[in-house]
Amino acid sequence: MAERNNTTPHTVWFPCDLAALADGSALYGYAHPETRQLVVVGGEEQGRLQPGAQRLGWLEPAAAELASGGGAGSADGGLVARRGEGNGALQFRWQGHPCHGEPYDLEADLFSRHQGLLESAAMGQCGVIVCGCGSVGSLAALDLARSGVGRFLLIDPDLLAIENLCRHQCGLADVGRAKVRAVADRIRQINPRAVVKVHSTSLERVDPAVVAAFADARTSEGERTPTLMLACADSRRADRHAARLAAALELPFLAIGLWERAFAGEIFYSHPDTPMPCYGCAFEGLPDALGSRNEPARRFYSSEADLQKLDVQPGIAIDIAYVTQIGLKLAIDLLNRANPAHVPRLLGQLSQYTLVCNSNDPRLGGERAEIFSHPLQVTTSIQVAHGASCPPCRWRG
Repeated sequence: MAERNNTTPHTVWFPCDLAALADGSALYGYAHPETRQLVVVGGEEQGRLQPGAQRLGWLEPAAAELASGGGAGSADGGLVARRGEGNGALQFRWQGHPCHGEPYDLEADLFSRHQGLLESAAMGQCGVIVCGCGSVGSLAALDLARSGVGRFLLIDPDLLAIENLCRHQCGLADVGRAKVRAVADRIRQINPRAVVKVHSTSLERVDPAVVAAFADARTSEGERTPTLMLACADSRRADRHAARLAAALELPFLAIGLWERAFAGEIFYSHPDTPMPCYGCAFEGLPDALGSRNEPARRFYSSEADLQKLDVQPGIAIDIAYVTQIGLKLAIDLLNRANPAHVPRLLGQLSQYTLVCNSNDPRLGGERAEIFSHPLQVTTSIQVAHGASCPPCRWRG
């Protein structure tokens, strides 16, 4: 890219439907003086949804005089947009100087790199209920947003703490905020048009009717849109509750969990299209050597002395991400089960209950590390059967 200097015109990236705003509307977005780039996200409504978005200026009618760089925009950031004569094309000035305008179309441009891999329109209708927005859930939510998922219901009771930052997708500015709100803001920065609903509590405390309403979203043709129940909590108890609710609502279910020190993790899925064992069945007959996930203690702002007294499960972000990414490939497949154009990545290749190994070194995983023959192993051999206590695995009784 050519070096930019003080004579290089600013570039204004703006939504192609910006001209639909009323005359006098404030324009919100981001200014990057070092690269002479301006990004307009829209009017006041869009600006409220974008963390850190500033009022850059105003949209003025074609009759406004811009020669001196004056007008409403000069006092509120310096960006002035005017409707051009005749065709109404927008013209921009920043601090009195003409700018180069670059329109963008969220529908066409945002997911243009997915062409031939994922159908953006279909993905935009998909919904995901993310139960747990910690290290696994925050990564899952943001990567699914990047994949084009357009609807999110985020559920988590916790606040973001300092010690979360080395594994979470949010940063220092979000410490002390509800995790669901911090993650929601990050999703909207990826896709401003995403529909994001948040509940800062546990799934057990959310009214099931709220979850049912989210899952019952319809297309313009009246068809039910694909929705996935994604369990990313820190215990099987919470995941089991999510599985029960998913079965009652006839939703596909996916659980992603990490073992201690994140030396390994587990992935479990089910869907209502074919009779298959449920989450409860998966752990009814498994030996104790498999799937021993401890529920870590919750803590906020603890001193080092307090930290030594707590049972906090360590694990680095890179190891957590490896397990999570494999699970997310399944998530994409589960959402696109009815899409004949979709090429499955892992659905049909992995067993319902899959173990993913980061390291088989006993110094990290203890004796259970020995069940893996090599690092980065993904099992395909573990089979789960219908449990005696819950046929036909619909959790109804």
